[in-house]
Amino acid sequence: MARYPNLRLELDLQDSRTDLIGEGYDLAIRGSDRLEDSSLVARELMTLTHVLCGAPGYFAAGGRPVQPEDLRTHECVQFTLSGHANRWTFTRAGRSVAIPVDGRYKVSSSIAVRDALLAGFGLSLIPRIYVQGELADGRLEAVLEDWEADRTPVYAVYPSRHLAAKTRVFVDFLMERFAGR
Repeated sequence: MARYPNLRLELDLQDSRTDLIGEGYDLAIRGSDRLEDSSLVARELMTLTHVLCGAPGYFAAGGRPVQPEDLRTHECVQFTLSGHANRWTFTRAGRSVAIPVDGRYKVSSSIAVRDALLAGFGLSLIPRIYVQGELADGRLEAVLEDWEADRTPVYAVYPSRHLAAKTRVFVDFLMERFAGR
């Protein structure tokens, strides 16, 4: 913002899909393994890695999973806007397993997933960037770290290749900021 003092930024933070054209947005940042509207232009910014984690109190009461199949007997907090809310996939040594998961807590907000984990409602697969502080200070603990969970690409999405100068500057800033992540 210091580099462009006349640039104004209005953020609408939500996890649900927005109709960019219909609602008059210049740009959206979307994390998804599939982009549904092929009329939009998308530039990949980064890839989110996921971590399976829960609160120490949850693990003390319900035990820790030692293999993905153990998730069938755990309370799994599900992010309903994910394309894989009911099935989590893990890979190790070239072997992938897709595990059906269930739980009593299903939410449409990634922040609510984090809050549910902190409250001890269960465990969940969540982007590591959302919980890195809680993992570092011990309020959440990672499990099945020898398995890799699916990754989610994050895109800058906009309605046309012909961008206004202000939008082009912001997209370029995002590309620079997230390069190599």
